[in-house]
Amino acid sequence: MNTVVIEAPTKSDVRFLPNFSKRISVDTEVIDTEDLEDAMLITLIEQRLVSPSVDFSELLKALRE
Repeated sequence: MNTVVIEAPTKSDVRFLPNFSKRISVDTEVIDTEDLEDAMLITLIEQRLVSPSVDFSELLKALRE
């Protein structure tokens, strides 16, 4: 399966594109840009969670910088 992401500039385009997709038998999902950004951020955070443990004091020090 392949995925195409299209950012619609207007609300009327957001309504048009899914309707058109249904006519040509293509599944669509409308996702708010903010939700997409959140999902991407979560993915990046999860990728970093597999790194070695960091001392809590080092973490606080880094956050203060």
